[in-house]
Amino acid sequence: MEPTALRQRVAVVRRARSGEWGRILEILETANFHRIGGLEMPEFPLSDCFVAEVDGLVVGVAGYRILGPTLAKTTLLAVHPDFRQGRSIGADLQRARMDHVKTLGIRMLRTNVDDPRVVQWYERRFGYRRTGATVPKTEPFGRDDIDHWTTLEVDL
Repeated sequence: MEPTALRQRVAVVRRARSGEWGRILEILETANFHRIGGLEMPEFPLSDCFVAEVDGLVVGVAGYRILGPTLAKTTLLAVHPDFRQGRSIGADLQRARMDHVKTLGIRMLRTNVDDPRVVQWYERRFGYRRTGATVPKTEPFGRDDIDHWTTLEVDL
């Protein structure tokens, strides 16, 4: 199927499966999030991931990590460049992980973001607020022109 035809199809968000690791890494690489096992992202368990799929093709991924009884952190979120504009796939992935952690009793969700446009996206679409904290990057990860992460939180 032509990429244009795929872009017009609806994405389905579901839990990740073990056989999808290769495709997930390809998608993470498009955002420079693929160095799993390094200082920035020591692990990225698929058991804590959602994927977006269009006609059987994984086109996006989003993870989370439980930090405590009522606190969780979003981890990586990336959508393949061919599917980023006008589809709301990133928003669908974000909603899926927010809804899921809430069912686990999580009341506060934290994230670290290095892109100012994405900071605004989290604030505008999901009600996140800046905590005032920043975290220095420890290795090339995400945007290479930004040397820190901005910490955001939202009450669920």
